[in-house]
Order: sequence, then structure tokens, then C-alpha cells
Amino acid sequence: MSTAPRGSTHTANSKALSSYRWVIEVLAVLALFCQTSALLAPAPILDPIIKSLHISLGQAGLIISVIALCIGIFSMLGAVFMEKLGARGAMLTGIWILAAGEVLSGYSSTFATLMSCRIVQGLGYGITIGPPGAYLMQWFGEKEWPYINMVNAVGAYIGITAIFSITVPIYVAVGSSWMVVLRYYGFGAAVIALLWTLFGHERKDPELEAAMTREHRPTVIGEVVRMRDVMLLAIALFGVMWVFQLYTTFLPQFFREYRGLGLSEASALTAVLPTAGMIAALLGGLGTGFTGLRKPFLWPLASCSLIGCFGAVTLRDPALIKLALVLVGVGTAGWGAAFSTLVMELPGMTPEKTGTALSFLWSIG
Repeated sequence: MSTAPRGSTHTANSKALSSYRWVIEVLAVLALFCQTSALLAPAPILDPIIKSLHISLGQAGLIISVIALCIGIFSMLGAVFMEKLGARGAMLTGIWILAAGEVLSGYSSTFATLMSCRIVQGLGYGITIGPPGAYLMQWFGEKEWPYINMVNAVGAYIGITAIFSITVPIYVAVGSSWMVVLRYYGFGAAVIALLWTLFGHERKDPELEAAMTREHRPTVIGEVVRMRDVMLLAIALFGVMWVFQLYTTFLPQFFREYRGLGLSEASALTAVLPTAGMIAALLGGLGTGFTGLRKPFLWPLASCSLIGCFGAVTLRDPALIKLALVLVGVGTAGWGAAFSTLVMELPGMTPEKTGTALSFLWSIG
């Protein structure tokens, strides 16, 4: 697998870069927060949700895991939408669906209703995975890719850290109502969807678009899925996502059930993982950007998570648990910028192919 640019086809390289690309980057980071809140907002307050809805721990797990299941099913739908509607059409469709599901989840008084809203959120989440990558290639220069991917990776972990840091205080501040908390997250997602509608413009290259329409080739989806490097990256992402989803979702409840911590203490301890991930994503992005290398920031860092995962659930000393969570954060986040940049640098990649590849990768993940 290549560790350096190999002649990818890129829209922004063919013309002067626009300062408007920074507006697009802000929107991309905000979209990441939407996705994060959709997936993880219930995790810190899962215990009150269990008691309110009178459900089992297994049913509570479904509230979280159904999002991941929907991502696996619907992220390729985002690739289809991009092929038919373009990156903007797919992005707006997905983010509005996601926002609607988040808002409605704040009015769910039964398990079945909440699950239905979570499925809607998962649909929107899946559709919005690919388009930001296409936007990035349209607006940014090739030398900027590692740094922008780094910012996006850090932004995602800031969002995760924020979820575990502020959700419980918000829950307490609004009178211990988990529905109000989810409602607020939904309103925030709706604001971000509106910003995307107003400012999320595409930047297409007419010459590239004309060349693509003249080509007689299989669909973009079929072409991307058959790429060997994409399949290898999909397998790698599967392993990392398995670890990350499991630990960020269920550790708060695990620490309450098996380590006797309170709601706030369990949430704060879990927040160590994304906080470490945020720092690792920053350093990993800078490293891959400065050196131009990709592989040293992939499997060597991901290997750290093996030790951390074992320690996080077997150790009892809070200080050692924190150290283990730091290793998990490094292992699941330090590779992010190198991974995303490597996808964009594969031979013959265009914004459309990159968005489709990212949709496929996250579907497998």
C-alpha cells in the first residue's frame, strides 16, 4: 500500500485555492459534532434512560449499537446519493434526516419510539459519512490534506470529549430529564443542518466533470469496491472501530456496574479516552504532514490499543485505568489523518471516488 501521493486526480489542484475553503472546513467539523452527538449522547446518561423506560441493559445497548448497525447499512446509500445528487445533495439529505431523528428522540417516552428515532439518526449518519471527504478534495490543495484530516480527526475527538464532559451537567441542569438533553442536541444538529444548507457550496472542475461523463466505465461504487487498497483499509478500520465503539459506548456503564463509580465519575473517567485520542490525532496529523509518510502512523499506533483495551477492563486502580485509556485513545486516533489522506492519495482518486470510498470504508467499519 502506498505511503505517498501517487497521482490522484484532484479538483483544487487545477486552479487557485479559495479562502472559502475555510468555511467548508468549519462546516465539516460541525457535521462531525452532529454525528458524534447522534451516536454517543445517550451513553453518559444510559442509566437514567434504563430506569425511565424500564428496560434491560441489553435493550439499552441496542439504543447505542443500532446507530452503528444503521451506518453499516446506510453509508453506501450516501455513495448512491452522491452519484445521483452530488456531494451537496447527499450531505443536505443526510444531515437533515440526522437532525430530525435527534430532535424527535427528545420526545420519545417509550423504548420503541426511541429506537425508531435512533434508526432515523443512523440513516442520516450513514448518508453524511462520504460527502465531507468529497468536499475536502474539491476545496483544498493536496499538500493541505494531511493537516485538514488532522483537524477533522481532532475535531471529532473534541466532540466526543465534550459529549462525556457536558452531557451529565446538562442533564442535572435541566432537572434530570434525559429527553430534554437529547432534544437540545437535536436542536443543535438542526442549526448545523441549516448552516450547511446556506453555506455548503460545492466547487466542481468543469473539465474533470466533462472528462468523467465521456468515460465508459462501471459505476463509481463498483469501481471503488474492487480496489485492493480500499479493501485492506476497510479491514483495518473494522478492527479500530470495533474497539472504539465498544469502549466509548459501554465504559460509563461498566464503571458504574463493576467499579462502583457515580454517574459523573464514570463519565469523566471515560472522557480520558477521547481526550488522549484528541492529542494523538493532533500529533499523528502533524507527523504525517511533516514527514510525508503514512504507514508509520497506522499499524504501529493502532497496536497500542491492544494493551490499553486489556488494562481498561481488568485494572482497578483509577490511575492505571487512566493510563490504559490513554493507550486506547492513542491506538484508535493517532492514525486518523494518515488513514484519510491515504484514501485520497490512491491512484486515480477524484472527489466523487473519495466520498464513495469513505462511505464504503465506514460501512465496513
